[in-house]
Amino acid sequence: MCVGLLVSSAIWGAAAESKPQKNYAVGQVTLADGRPLTGDIDDIVLTVRGVSEAGSKVSYSPVVKAGLFKQKLVPGQYYFDTGKIKMMFNQTLLMFDLVPIGKSWNKNRDAEDGIVQDFVWKPTGQKETYGRPADPNNATHWHGLSVGMRFQIFRSHTNQAPPLLPVGTTLFFTLKPTSKSIDGRALTSWTIERAWRPNDITPNDDLNDLPIATYELTGVAQLPDGTSRPILFQGRGHYPNFVKQAAVLVEVDSSLGGLWKQMIGWVTE
Repeated sequence: MCVGLLVSSAIWGAAAESKPQKNYAVGQVTLADGRPLTGDIDDIVLTVRGVSEAGSKVSYSPVVKAGLFKQKLVPGQYYFDTGKIKMMFNQTLLMFDLVPIGKSWNKNRDAEDGIVQDFVWKPTGQKETYGRPADPNNATHWHGLSVGMRFQIFRSHTNQAPPLLPVGTTLFFTLKPTSKSIDGRALTSWTIERAWRPNDITPNDDLNDLPIATYELTGVAQLPDGTSRPILFQGRGHYPNFVKQAAVLVEVDSSLGGLWKQMIGWVTE
């Protein structure tokens, strides 16, 4: 395990200029902006598969050291599987897909020509949507942490329906970090604005593409007449009560892999 993996700019500059090498697969793994990987990295898993000139199926799992890899290949045709990065966060092991650079990563390439294949890790940012516009309310379109916000039509602690919010209400959700992000960055508090859409099929807007960290969540509803109402939350362990502050957690989805989408119900006073 390597904590806060960093390499010198001289080494990284050389890697960025790597050239195809006969009968080798080479490349680098970086953050999306080209910076070296940071955070508590447990492992990086890359797999090169192919068929040798002798007709045998061949696979390699190159060692990635300081973000760089170089794998000798027997003559043949090769392609890459999707790469994975395993990260530790608060003593929990999480695994994420790496994003391959270019369109040739899963196509056959000749080892004799030399194969260069780079990957990036995106803790946040847009996923491939195959020509469709990315929807800020669709968690599957984003790499970051997602919190499912669900307006509750019944207040379990009072046995009453919550006050109705008029059309034109704006919701403000404030996230105060209680940890660094998974890639080791210090975060500051910020507020996400959402429109209240009671007449739409899906009126509840999730909070998507958050930097992967833990947070304290608070909120307020701003009504069209200029008045406001505090937002109350019902997360794990709160039922039947609603509270003014909820904890946003980072958890692994053991069935599907990746991050668990935490569901938090809310009402207003």
